[in-house]
Amino acid sequence: MKGWRHSVPAIGELGVRPSRMRLGDLLREAALSVLSHPGRSLVTAIGTILGSAAFVASLGVGSTLHQQVAAAFDTRRATEVLVQAEDPGGSHSWLDDAALGRLTRLNGVVTAGRRVVLGEQPMSRSSDLRRPPTGVPILGVDPAALRVMAPQLTAGRGFDDYHERSAAPVIMLSETVAGQLGIRRVGVAVFIAGRPYTVVGIYRDVLRRPESLAGAVVPYSVGDRLDQPGTSQVGKRDVLVETDPGAAQIIGRQAPLALRPEAPSELRAVAPPDPRTLRREIESSTTKSTLMISGIALLIGTISIGNATTASVATRTGEIGLRRAVGARRRHIFVQLVLETAVLGGLGGLSGALIGVLTTSLVSIVNGWAPVIELRIAVFASMISMVAGMLAGLMPAARAARFSPVQALQK
Repeated sequence: MKGWRHSVPAIGELGVRPSRMRLGDLLREAALSVLSHPGRSLVTAIGTILGSAAFVASLGVGSTLHQQVAAAFDTRRATEVLVQAEDPGGSHSWLDDAALGRLTRLNGVVTAGRRVVLGEQPMSRSSDLRRPPTGVPILGVDPAALRVMAPQLTAGRGFDDYHERSAAPVIMLSETVAGQLGIRRVGVAVFIAGRPYTVVGIYRDVLRRPESLAGAVVPYSVGDRLDQPGTSQVGKRDVLVETDPGAAQIIGRQAPLALRPEAPSELRAVAPPDPRTLRREIESSTTKSTLMISGIALLIGTISIGNATTASVATRTGEIGLRRAVGARRRHIFVQLVLETAVLGGLGGLSGALIGVLTTSLVSIVNGWAPVIELRIAVFASMISMVAGMLAGLMPAARAARFSPVQALQK
């Protein structure tokens, strides 16, 4: 009857009758009972600890994850606009310097450049036509479009205005193409349709336009020369635009008018969706999933507390009977047991919230993310755990309150 040794002095010292026992007395009795049996309390609260930890960790990791996805989208896609002609075989006047000048003067445009996308061209390391060439997609870009693509070079350099003006026979290879041709360094020559081109750069990745990772890049003037009437494939011409973050949607609407004011409907601008819309969609999907997982974990924790409390009541039958014998009423027994489970739920929820915060921080550090932790989620989890503990104790407490003193003492 270890719990009873705490309860008798508490009631007597306060000088009040058991029937008039105040809420403060019951809270103290509940706290003493929880603290005097740490092992039993830990077993009872373990479900709530795990449920609260899962709740905080899943929401924290989920928030951190969709923040990273949205940030990556902002960086890679939300600053890019692609302008194409509705009729690829029409006039190319919208690609001249005057048209690009009007486009780059728009507020929100960082840079814009021309590109011509050619089909696969036969490429080899030798001019010997007896050796089978490799088919490689060729992209012709001017220096501004190359800056929009932002290739990550592993060797060499990119193009500049001199290469563009002089139509210099130079080429940049992706690591994929360079590996196929057995090229490890710059300065060597490759042959396209029997003509030599000097490799000036090899790139591993690009910030925009990932289709270039499977091909090679030449100056736009060189690509224009390769795209001549009578060739097997007609090049597709477009304009690559880099914008300030958040300006892609506006520039997408203004670019056709700037490039071809006399007939803007003949151009089509492809802009990414609004990042805020994407972020809301990611947050909605992630939140639904994490709330479902967390709710299941908290339900399991509530059932665990209820089962542990039921078992605890069975072992405390004599204590409950003694309380009833000295004057404790049914409502005192009921309220104290419910308060005990509420205290256990609250302490378990607080401990689980701390574990959840630490888990979120650890996962973020391991992956190099900036953790997104909301303290109100931890507080909410603690409060929910306390309510869950209180609800879990209702049935065992009601059963204990129905014990008669004589039957309880006989057990």
